[in-house]
Amino acid sequence: MNAAAEQSGKSLVCVVDASASYRTDVANALSPHYAVVAYAEQGEALEAIATRPPSAVVLDENVTPKGGLPLLREICCVPDLDTIPIICTATNDRSHFLADASAFGVRTSLVKPFRRSALLGALAREITSKVERSWTRIEPVQRAALKRTSKVFTAIADLMAEGAPLPYEALHHACTPLVEAVSTGEYRSILDGVREHHNYSYVHSLRVAMFLTVFGHSIGLRGDDLMTLTTGGLVHDVGKMAVPQDVLNKPDRLTDQEMVIMRGHVSHTGDFLRSSPGLPRGALMIAEQHHEKLDGTGYPFGLKGGQVNELARMATIMDIFGALTDRRAYKAPMEPEQALHVMTQLGRQIDQRLLKTFRTVLLDTAKSLD
Repeated sequence: MNAAAEQSGKSLVCVVDASASYRTDVANALSPHYAVVAYAEQGEALEAIATRPPSAVVLDENVTPKGGLPLLREICCVPDLDTIPIICTATNDRSHFLADASAFGVRTSLVKPFRRSALLGALAREITSKVERSWTRIEPVQRAALKRTSKVFTAIADLMAEGAPLPYEALHHACTPLVEAVSTGEYRSILDGVREHHNYSYVHSLRVAMFLTVFGHSIGLRGDDLMTLTTGGLVHDVGKMAVPQDVLNKPDRLTDQEMVIMRGHVSHTGDFLRSSPGLPRGALMIAEQHHEKLDGTGYPFGLKGGQVNELARMATIMDIFGALTDRRAYKAPMEPEQALHVMTQLGRQIDQRLLKTFRTVLLDTAKSLD
């Protein structure tokens, strides 16, 4: 990864196209979310890719001196480079280049002109797919934790779109290896496994579930009580699946109208989970109250003090800490110590006693991402 990417915490994308204006347009479109390097010429691009392998390559048919195919062939024939996701572009969907790219195993192609959202979506899918393929290399319990939670998260999106409920048994099954990994202290590879994952709602939810599980285990919770924390953490934000992507992933400050839309995710979450048979009440409380504040300034109900559920108080701390230390495409993660300092400045908004109790656990767990 180049220096710009390292400093920003952003994934590196290499754009290769002979058109200077196209390279500029793509770099401008991607720069809020990615670190971008761009090249026109095959040799220069290959040297850069080999020296600092990017997270993905956007390769056009129009590359000097002989088009995009020779560069594609070279990338695909070099060990380690052959796993880099490649998105190929052309001006015609009947392009021979796109046909050749498909024969080389390229799964995603775009025809110019394409929408910025199409490119962002394609990059997210390709990078995420590569990340998930890498899970085959980790230990069985940790691999099961990642695969099952990712699968149930995808299933929830489909169920919400269909208006169908999520049976708690499916959620329990997905979270069982996560609880097992925490119980044995072997969960670092789970956190490492989502470092570059581009489904940020999933990554944030998994990390919150992990923090809650570690905390619960550290204070002696076991069995169903511990599982309530884990499952509640994993589904606490599923209503964000109903929030438009341009609002959900906006790198700038949200407008007042966008903030109303964003805050609506709590109601969407509650509506979905209340229809899910067997879900523990504690998991529902985590989902519905994790944005409440003890001083009454939270949402959606404006609860105050003792009205806020104890599990929700824990989830609030994990949610804020997770959000501050999450690695997003448009921001580097905040250092854990700095995040904790920010949280102490929130004063009576959150349960400072719980924050103090969990401080060491938070720091030890966050170090697993170093």
